[in-house]
Amino acid sequence: MAIDITGANAYFGATVNTRSETWTRIPLPRRVAAVAQAKDLIQSKFDDALETDTTVAGDFPRHDAAVYEQALWMLESDELDSKIKDLVINSNAANLRELSPSPISITLTALRFLVVNPRSVRLSRG
Repeated sequence: MAIDITGANAYFGATVNTRSETWTRIPLPRRVAAVAQAKDLIQSKFDDALETDTTVAGDFPRHDAAVYEQALWMLESDELDSKIKDLVINSNAANLRELSPSPISITLTALRFLVVNPRSVRLSRG
């Protein structure tokens, strides 16, 4: 399944995620824009393409979960939320450049699903 609004709605499902009410309260066009922007932001931080398959607990990295958590964080941030509103209302190239990934950091809730330093050594018991 692609990383998109359908996957985000499933991720934030009422029986799956405690933040479901927060997610569904936000108007759909803003959620769609936030998912697209979060996907672009996270993609810009990695050399490889994002894995687009739906993942479950225990999978790592979980790109889909990271994108969805980033999207919700962006919508809850007042400054970013207003930029996403402008992007939805006045969809044009100037707004896309204004909302470029560079000034936006990845939230900790998204980072917990990602491999940040692929050169780090992982220890495991065998």
